[in-house]
Amino acid sequence: MLQPVQTKTCIFPVILLLIMLHSLNSLGQIYNKENISVRSFEGWQGYNADGFQEMLTGKITTRIISSQRFNVVDRANLKRTIEEQNLQLSGIIDDSTVVEVGKLAGVQKFIVGNFTGNTVEHHPPKYDDAGKVKEKAYYQATVGVTIRMLEVESGRYGESAEASASGRGENSEAAFTHALDSLAESIVAEFEQHFSIQTFIKDMERSTVTIPRGRDSGVKVGMDFVVHDLKHQSNLGLDKVEINSNIGDIGRLKIVSTEANTAQGRLFGDFSRVVVGNIIRETKDRIKIETSILDKFFGWVTVNAGADLGLTKGSTFNVMKQQKDIIAPKSGEVYATRFTPIGTVIITEVQPTFAKGKIVKGRYFIREGMKLKETMPFGGWAGLSIGYGLFSVEGEVNRTESRFELDTWKGTVSPIVRNQYRETYGKEIATVDYTAKAELPHFSSVLQISTYLKSPVRKVSTGLDFKLYNFGEQDLGAWSVDLSLSQNIGILPEILYLTPGIGFGIGCSTQQIPTNIVKTLSQDRDDQLTAYSFFVLGKLSTRLKLGKLVLWADADYHTLRFSQWKYRVGTGERNEEGEETTEGRLIDRNLVPYPDVRMPATVSIGITGEFDFTLPDVSSSASFPGIVRR
Repeated sequence: MLQPVQTKTCIFPVILLLIMLHSLNSLGQIYNKENISVRSFEGWQGYNADGFQEMLTGKITTRIISSQRFNVVDRANLKRTIEEQNLQLSGIIDDSTVVEVGKLAGVQKFIVGNFTGNTVEHHPPKYDDAGKVKEKAYYQATVGVTIRMLEVESGRYGESAEASASGRGENSEAAFTHALDSLAESIVAEFEQHFSIQTFIKDMERSTVTIPRGRDSGVKVGMDFVVHDLKHQSNLGLDKVEINSNIGDIGRLKIVSTEANTAQGRLFGDFSRVVVGNIIRETKDRIKIETSILDKFFGWVTVNAGADLGLTKGSTFNVMKQQKDIIAPKSGEVYATRFTPIGTVIITEVQPTFAKGKIVKGRYFIREGMKLKETMPFGGWAGLSIGYGLFSVEGEVNRTESRFELDTWKGTVSPIVRNQYRETYGKEIATVDYTAKAELPHFSSVLQISTYLKSPVRKVSTGLDFKLYNFGEQDLGAWSVDLSLSQNIGILPEILYLTPGIGFGIGCSTQQIPTNIVKTLSQDRDDQLTAYSFFVLGKLSTRLKLGKLVLWADADYHTLRFSQWKYRVGTGERNEEGEETTEGRLIDRNLVPYPDVRMPATVSIGITGEFDFTLPDVSSSASFPGIVRR
């Protein structure tokens, strides 16, 4: 009875050892890096062709090695293989020979490139007016290449790409070196897109997973992976697994820490179907983060994602509310659970494993536990308004009747005393009678057109207002433009705001006087008087937001005053186009019916159309400068 037991005891460790060896062998097959070699670039035009061709080849090789994704077979190894097989190095000139050598050296892919152009231009130094050098002389180099991937096993080329880069230097060689540095970066970045890391989930604890690849295999913190609905089979290397469009993705993860042979990642979004063994694949497209609300306090929330998932200050999330399953009344078909956006949160503070954010929309509907889904950066609101109101007027009226001598030759106007004028050639009499001029009204109407941008977190508005004033006097008119900065204080946040603000602007007023006087003074270059006023303002607004419409009431106080009345007169000089230039010249106040006009206050009401706007998401781009695929 003891013999079977002894046999079983002896065999079990052997079986266990065989299983372990098989597993290790399988892992070796799974993570065997591809053998890559860079064939020397060709086609450089000009001096030191061999040197620059080898320089780019070496720079690309160095960067591929540092990525740790591939085994790089360098020229020394290729040369050793050639010598062992009694081949001539000079014979590596056609693709068939390259493929033959590649197979002998164990190379699976060759990067093959040709220069399409290399130019350099000298830029001389630039000097300022004092003769000092404000920009040193430099050389600007531009280099272009075509890159192809040669598959050794099939002997065929994959898709090709064109790349170009520029560089500066104190001499042509330095300029070309900098250009080749940039070119190598672009080529390797493009090359890595075709060799995404593929592995599987080895261990999983809640949202934290471990994968059996680490730094030595090119895995880096911050990498994004898609989890696919496909299980890893231990008897099949991952390089044999093809993931096509029919295989769905069931989760997302981001690498948060790495070791030599393993890495840890964090799942986010809905990962309820993710299990140990699921195959994951690196993606170059930035994955939109999904998380949830841990806590809500008035207009602020805490979310369970932080710097570990690549969250940054300013990230924008839609708050998603789960809708109930919908059953079709006729077929009885049950539609999947849906989520609809009910609000927006912008991240304002990021910690290692959590973050805090400001609710910018939907604060009355958002609850703890709700799902957050990253979206385009939210820029705020843009508004376009129209309003109508009253403005106050203070001013002087020049109620006089006077006679003036107009000297059309000299362009002068001189007051005269009745019966003391002797008419001569080139002179005439003008009578100015303002005795019937009415007082300016204390209040008159104003039309206001405005536009503004409102920031989402600080609720600060930058506005531009145009106002057209009606004095009820056909000889007097005015307009103003002002730029203001306002703070929106939520009395009932997202609904009712009190908005104080400050600003500055410019106003313009025109006034008519007898035409012959203005034409005489300006020598036919003007037919009216104009006054400008720079002013500052303080304002207070009340805004009631009803969806995309905002009802508002404004009260402004400003230092708008028109008292410097001018007409245009020639300077006797001409501009570059040969046209005579003009300048403003003050007129005698006795010739102006309203010499001083002050408009200290404005009260208006109106309606605004307010719309959300987003900012471009520059972080989501996976393209590389200088690369054009063919």
